[in-house]
Amino acid sequence: MKPVLANAVVLAMLTVLSGTAVQRWRAARPLAVTRPAAIPSVTTAASAGLDDSLAVAADRLVTGDPFRVSNTPASVRFDAGDDAGAGAQAFTPVVSRPVLMLKGVTGGPPWQAMIDGIPGQPAGTIVRAGARFDKLLVRVVSRDSVVLQGADTTWVLTFRR
Repeated sequence: MKPVLANAVVLAMLTVLSGTAVQRWRAARPLAVTRPAAIPSVTTAASAGLDDSLAVAADRLVTGDPFRVSNTPASVRFDAGDDAGAGAQAFTPVVSRPVLMLKGVTGGPPWQAMIDGIPGQPAGTIVRAGARFDKLLVRVVSRDSVVLQGADTTWVLTFRR
């Protein structure tokens, strides 16, 4: 199709569709407004058997508890103020941080360093900036220091003076 003919076809379609839209707009009727159905309020007195139904529900809960082996209520009452629990020992997680030691720095920019104590690596491991060892990341290696970053600790290793 030639561009002029294509433009004429598009213009004709636009005119027909616009005319149809105007006709439908004028012929439209507003929706009939209806009132929402009135819902009567229901008030009932508490039944006298509420205590009985609660006892039955508590019994079903105790007998069907999949997390209690004996399916009987606990013999010790829960006390939120007792942190360790009745007769239990407090749990203290052991956090072991590696003992890292800078042995030497070699090269020129870019520097490389020899470090002892990296977990899972032999003594005298050669590292450079950007190296990753499990959860340790070597951030910076300069001529007299190395910066290592762990999950929650940052080490700055320097030579002993």
